[in-house]
Amino acid sequence: MRITRDLLLSTAKDTVKRRIFDSNDLVCAYLTGSIIREDPLIGGTTDIDLIYVHSLEAPHRREIIPITDDFHLDIAHFSQSFFSHPRKLRSDAWVGSFLCHYPIVLHDTNHWFEYVRSGVFAHFFQPMNTILRSKPFIESARRDWIALINKQNNNHQDFLHSYLKIIKNAANAVACLTSVPLTDRRFLIDFPQAAQGINMPGLVGGLVDLIVPTESIEPDWDIWLGNWNTAFSSLQQTDSQSLSYSSCRRSYYEKAILGLKDEHSQAAVWLLLWTWSLMASCLPRNNSSQAGYEDLLAQLMLDADSLSERLTGLDQFLDAVEESIEGWQAAAGI
Repeated sequence: MRITRDLLLSTAKDTVKRRIFDSNDLVCAYLTGSIIREDPLIGGTTDIDLIYVHSLEAPHRREIIPITDDFHLDIAHFSQSFFSHPRKLRSDAWVGSFLCHYPIVLHDTNHWFEYVRSGVFAHFFQPMNTILRSKPFIESARRDWIALINKQNNNHQDFLHSYLKIIKNAANAVACLTSVPLTDRRFLIDFPQAAQGINMPGLVGGLVDLIVPTESIEPDWDIWLGNWNTAFSSLQQTDSQSLSYSSCRRSYYEKAILGLKDEHSQAAVWLLLWTWSLMASCLPRNNSSQAGYEDLLAQLMLDADSLSERLTGLDQFLDAVEESIEGWQAAAGI
């Protein structure tokens, strides 16, 4: 099946129409995420990010609805009351940012969206509001780095996911100075533009150095993805899986990794690591997939023997991000 942006938009519109027919509490529905781009596909797969705003209490926080093996609906639900103070959303890095960056409105009651977005958009790009969106990411990253220093001898699976989360938060602090937070699949595709946007392209190399070994290696994607799939299958049999790792999302991640590995190998490594680290932290230590995960970490020099050096490098990267943000603030006069 050939997936086009028109097909995705048509699917989203039909989904909203059915929802309106079945329920009268939908105030607004709009699209964000990859579908806003001209080419929303990576590895021939994508999702449709829909935001539903309800007049009453939202029935769920989130739901994943499979359409085909290669795309699905990812619907976030909000109560209308969440948007009752639009000015507060100017400092919201997730909802506020995506609300102000080219959403596509599919349903709007009594110009609700126009009213709310105008309240958020006004002064949204003023430096003070921009910093309010960026600073929580780097502050969280630094706090978590300090906490990580104090628990180096704990479960390594949990440790590594925390390590990657710190990197992700630091990168998002940079991204929010010029745009929206980085999404999982496009993390290392979009970060170079974010770093360039604040005239700090060197941050890209600093980030990559945190996830690759000092000596170049030849990736064994067949083995890595085989073991990754074992972990994904194991997670489906537990009670700890999140919606992000529901069964219909397997190809969403796997095909993205395959689609990136030849021309954007570092982005593929990041996506493999990020997704696998969360799965590993949710699975028992004696799960059959954990040996493959530990082998991967050893090859990438992210195993327990390399933690001290990696934490030092992470500290230096956080220093560079903090200095970049301070420099941005000074240039903006705040």
